[in-house]
Parts: sequence; structure tokens; C-alpha cells
Amino acid sequence: MLQRIARYIRNHDWFAVVVEILVIIVGLMLALQLDRWREDRAELELEYIYINRLADDIAKDIPDIEYAIDLQSMRLVLVNLLMEVAEDPDAALEYPLHFLGAIDQAAYTYTPTLTQHTFENLRTTGDMRLIGSELLKEKLFEYYNYDEEQRQYRPLQFMTESRHFALAAGILDRQQVTFIQDEFLFFRPGQIDEAAANVDIEEDRLRKAAVRLGERTELIAWLPYVRSMQLEQIEVHKARLERANEALQVLTDYAESTSL
Repeated sequence: MLQRIARYIRNHDWFAVVVEILVIIVGLMLALQLDRWREDRAELELEYIYINRLADDIAKDIPDIEYAIDLQSMRLVLVNLLMEVAEDPDAALEYPLHFLGAIDQAAYTYTPTLTQHTFENLRTTGDMRLIGSELLKEKLFEYYNYDEEQRQYRPLQFMTESRHFALAAGILDRQQVTFIQDEFLFFRPGQIDEAAANVDIEEDRLRKAAVRLGERTELIAWLPYVRSMQLEQIEVHKARLERANEALQVLTDYAESTSL
């Protein structure tokens, strides 16, 4: 082509020179446009992969968050029972297995571990720019940042749990503690109600444990703080669940609108 252009110039065929140059320019522009189209296509495909992975991650989180709400709600019931038994020891006889579990586990907390691999990859590699929806990015940051913000309170939760353990130590006798550890270890939602009908607990020893609780004035004074923590945890998990559902809905809508 360069030889033809040189020949046209020697022959003063300027029209042919212009045509050849235009052909070169158009060819270069088409090649650049094709490369750009391929790059855009590759980025759209990568974005679509990210969107689906994010949706899978949050969809996996939601059952864990729902379980956390149920678990903390169960422990709130246990705290309420301890406060009732502190005023009336006979209340322990009505719910013996609940009472034994409450002494040991009423202050436990549970925070689900969110699946953050995809989101962290987006944030650390700069691939967040691939997400074309500002609303979606806003919902993702709301979801994951909320979880990060709440984790700063974990030391306070651990302190509340530890103090409860210290104040409640010795209320249950060794046989009662061993029974809980061997048969249940950790109570889960619905488990106590199902097991209570089939468990025979010695009433006299249960009453003695209830009386020992009533004598622990420091523990009784501490129970409202444990109850407050459980209430707060339930609300935190509900807020986490709300953000998860919102993010998942936006992800689903965006995936449908950008399907390749």
C-alpha cells in the first residue's frame, strides 16, 4: 500500500492518494473499534459473573442470618425464664430443661459469618468499576459495611457472656452441668421444646438449683443487661437481614436487565 501511495504521489494522482489514506484510516478505526468492542464484551461478561457470584453469596448468608434471629430469640426466652425463677423458684419446675439450659447459655451470642469473598475481590482489585448500577453498589456497601460496623461490639458481647458465666458458676450441680454438656452442649431453636417431653429431671435437685439462683443477688442484678443484649442482637440481625434481602433483590433485578 505504501508503494502505491508513493507511485500516486510521483504521478501527482492526489485523488488516489486521498483514497488510499482514507482506506488506511478507516481500517485503523475499524480495528480499534473491534478491539474496544471485544474489551467491552469481556468486561460485561466479567461483570455478569461477579453479579451472579454476589447473588449466590448473599443467598447463602440469608438462612444463617435467619437462624441467628431464631437463636437469639430463643436465648431471650431463656433470660426471661431466669428472671422469672429469680422471683419464683417454682417456675423452674414448670420448665426444667429450659431452666438448666438458661443457667448455662442465656448469655450466649451468635454472629453469622458473611460470605464476603466476591465483594472483597471487587473492592481490592478495582473491579468495582465494572458494576454499572450505582444503586447496586450502594446496597452492597450498606450490607457489608453494616456487618463490619457491628463487629466492633463483639468485645462487649464477650464481656457480657463471660460475666454471666462467672456469676452463674455453681448454680447447677456437677451432674446437671454434665447432663447439659453430654446431651445437648448447645441448645438450638426448637430443640428444648422437643426434648423436654422426653427428659426426666430430678425435681428436688432442680429446686435446689432454683433456690441457689435466687440467692445470687449480683447475678439477678446482671440479668437485665443480658436481656438487653439479646434484644439488641435480635434487632441487629433483623437489620442485617433487611439489608441482605434488599441487596439480593437489586442484584436479581440487575442480573435480569443485563443478561448476556
